[in-house]
Amino acid sequence: MSRILFDTPWWFPTILAFLGIFLFWTGNQRQESKLRTGGLGLILAAIAVMLLSYLVDTDAEKAVKASKGMVSAIEQRDWTRLRNLLSPSVTLAVMNGSELYANRNEIVTAAQKAVDQYGLKNVHIMSTNVEEAASLISVTMTIISEQDFTQGRPMNTSWKLEWERSGKTWVLVRITCIQIGNMTGEGVQQQFPRVR
Repeated sequence: MSRILFDTPWWFPTILAFLGIFLFWTGNQRQESKLRTGGLGLILAAIAVMLLSYLVDTDAEKAVKASKGMVSAIEQRDWTRLRNLLSPSVTLAVMNGSELYANRNEIVTAAQKAVDQYGLKNVHIMSTNVEEAASLISVTMTIISEQDFTQGRPMNTSWKLEWERSGKTWVLVRITCIQIGNMTGEGVQQQFPRVR
């Protein structure tokens, strides 16, 4: 029920509003105050549901916002903000490959080196997909970036960020690089700078 209220699909308040308008109009035509009042109540309920959905973020929405904030921090070279978004024990690995960085400091250092090495210019998040389990939220993002290394041609990458519940908050515990361009696995590993 909380998902319907706080992460409302567009059709739910739309149906409430249309039903409310229909009942209000019908009650007004028939001069039935109870029907008109019921319609007005449904219209107000639709507005309340939309406001709740807009004002209150679900855990999944918080994870997506924080994930997008990380991408923005890297693009803007705001290393303090990136450091604040990462938990001290977060790791970064390659899909079907090994772990490359074992903590926040290594990830931030590697991000700084990679941004300078490849001459990162613009970053655009093309899509996000969220999977939510009891104590884990996975945000998969497809990102396109422009960089000097590719002479300004767009490069696509895919990432999976895993957020785990820690008390009342969600902490990023794992970042997995799925793909860089057409490369996966060992080919992707070679694209990351060494920090150890």
